[in-house]
Amino acid sequence: MPQLIFLGLVAAGGYYAWKTLKKEMARVDVKVREAERVSAEDRGELLERDPETGHYRPRERG
Repeated sequence: MPQLIFLGLVAAGGYYAWKTLKKEMARVDVKVREAERVSAEDRGELLERDPETGHYRPRERG
């Protein structure tokens, strides 16, 4: 019986760790994407879609 209690505690701990890890990964992803966007805007490297080819190219300055 103690083995089942221990196994339940390990499973609950693993579930809690997984949920926390996923939340932290989402938070970091949002932070990284925001930094990439701000960095690209600072350098003027935003992409625009070419209507003829459908490919994305750097936006021309001016």
